[in-house]
Amino acid sequence: MVILKTTNLTKEYVSIKRFRKQKCIAINDLNLELSKGEIFAFLGPNGAGKTTTMNILAGVSSPTKGNIEIFGEKFDYSKIEIKKRIGYLPEYLHLPPYYHVGELLNFYSQFFNIAKKKQQQKIDEILESVGILSQKNILIRNLSMGQKRCLGLAIALINEPELILLDEPTVYLDPLVSEKIRFLLLRLKERGCAIFISSHILSEVEKISDRFGIINKGSLIQQGNVTDLTNKGQLEEIFLRLTKQ
Repeated sequence: MVILKTTNLTKEYVSIKRFRKQKCIAINDLNLELSKGEIFAFLGPNGAGKTTTMNILAGVSSPTKGNIEIFGEKFDYSKIEIKKRIGYLPEYLHLPPYYHVGELLNFYSQFFNIAKKKQQQKIDEILESVGILSQKNILIRNLSMGQKRCLGLAIALINEPELILLDEPTVYLDPLVSEKIRFLLLRLKERGCAIFISSHILSEVEKISDRFGIINKGSLIQQGNVTDLTNKGQLEEIFLRLTKQ
């Protein structure tokens, strides 16, 4: 079952250079598919268009042209019910510093109408799964960068989303925590979640991804099955060769 599909997705910006307007294409005719129970690695160098794509898929911004289908219907940015079935961890996460970790997740639990009697159990389970249950009563401003990243992932998962969009989920994480997150994503995949993940840590995504797409200068230059591709070499080597070309 296809959960996410983009057709000719394009995002253009207008910039001013030497007092003249210039059109900048951030993503160009992007065609992707993501199925239920699949992890798709979205790869590319800095400035390639990954975060722009993520923001459009999450409904944070809108495309210039092209179509997005989510859960088999055209993505309507105004429909809150569709967005409630999506979990999103952006690359740059702004968290309120004077909330306690548990307080913030309690707020999101109420936002997603999680039953009051289940809220605390749900919060504890998610914090345990991302490795920061012991920080539940700590102020967010006192967390390390890695712990804040784990909290961001917990927020993305609090509503038990069917589609999960993760932009650099393991940045700032040490190897032990990265491994814990990797196993968590594999469990979510087994439950049928569709996971769209962008990362510069190619060795991490290679271990868990089913398919991949490489974007460069806004255009998709290659996509396919990770197993088939890595038979020809490591994903990092292939990525470097393609983006240099």
